[in-house]
Parts: sequence; structure tokens; C-alpha cells
Amino acid sequence: MSDFSTIVFNLTNAENELNSFKTWFATKKYIGETEIVSEIKSRPQMACLLGSVLNIPAPDLIKFELTMKGIFRTDLVLGNDNARAFGLIEFEPAEEKTLFKRGTAQYRYWGSSLEHGFGQVIDWAWVRDDHPNDTVLENSFGGKIAKSAFAVIAGRNSGMNSTMEKRRFEHRRHLVAIGGHHAQIMTYDDMVQRMEESLITAKTYI
Repeated sequence: MSDFSTIVFNLTNAENELNSFKTWFATKKYIGETEIVSEIKSRPQMACLLGSVLNIPAPDLIKFELTMKGIFRTDLVLGNDNARAFGLIEFEPAEEKTLFKRGTAQYRYWGSSLEHGFGQVIDWAWVRDDHPNDTVLENSFGGKIAKSAFAVIAGRNSGMNSTMEKRRFEHRRHLVAIGGHHAQIMTYDDMVQRMEESLITAKTYI
């Protein structure tokens, strides 16, 4: 027993869902969390493309809004049952000040929403490491977790207004790890690009 739904990945459906998302996304500049998560949630095949981004084998398990230990909520979890590998993904707003908020004239502070997303993944990692043999956790995931990957998706590229902010973001994107696991950070623009790359890669195996 687990809290997950099974899913059979279909490349054609994933491509169609991604294309429809791109059409919708192109009409938007900045987007609230509820709206953009609703669009992603309505496209589960597209969401599975994040599996390869997180180095999770082809997902056959999916769950939006998974609550762990009755306390911590995960926006999206993708899993491969055979490998017992899971990617935990936190979605934050795609608003103008999601990545950086007010500060000095030369230096803006990291946005509260982005910091909240990282706080979430740190708590997820803690739950897993603090309760490696927890019966409730194993029941939610349908067994033990052999591999974990984490991602925070937040903001838009246009939310960075200087070269320094872009470099700060790149630095944070590549150097953050939690418990030895890389915690990816990407904007929603990055997400679309990475999904497109995943799609192209998947097509090479046809």
C-alpha cells in the first residue's frame, strides 16, 4: 500500500501536454503559485519529464501534494518503484520578487518564497534521514527509499535584473546539496527547457 498513483509514461501524451503548457506559459509574465501548480497538475505526463531531470528512472509512481508524517507537504513526488528512487519537488510562485526581493541599491536579498522552498526540501531530507526505518513513511512510499532527489522550482528568468543576480543564482543552483544529494533549483523557464531536453532524449530511444 502507498499514497501514490501508478502512471504509465506515454511520450506522445507528454509532448502534447508540454506543448499546451508552453502555449499557456507564453501568455504569462508573472504567475502565482496556485495558478501555475494547477496547470502542471493537470498535465501529469508532462510532469513525469522531470524524472530524467532529477536522474530518476522512468517514473511509474506519481503523487501531488504528498503529506509526510502528517506535517510536511510535498508538492510533487515522482518515483520509480523498481529502483525505489524518488524525486521530491517543491513549486513556488513565478512572481517578480520570488527569486530576489528588496535590499540595497546594489544588492537584493534572496526572495522569501525561494527560501521557503529550500526550507521544505531540508525538512524532507531530515524526515527521511531521521526516520530511515519508519513504518509510516515506508507505508506512504510503498516501501523503503533507496534514492532521493530534490528540486525547488521558483520564479522566472526575468526576475533577475542584473548579471550579478544571474551569477548568484547559478552559483546556488549548482552548489547546494542536502545530505550528499544535489538539491536542484530552477526557474519555470528552466523547467520548460529541461523538459524539452528530456523529451528530445527520450525520443532517441524510440
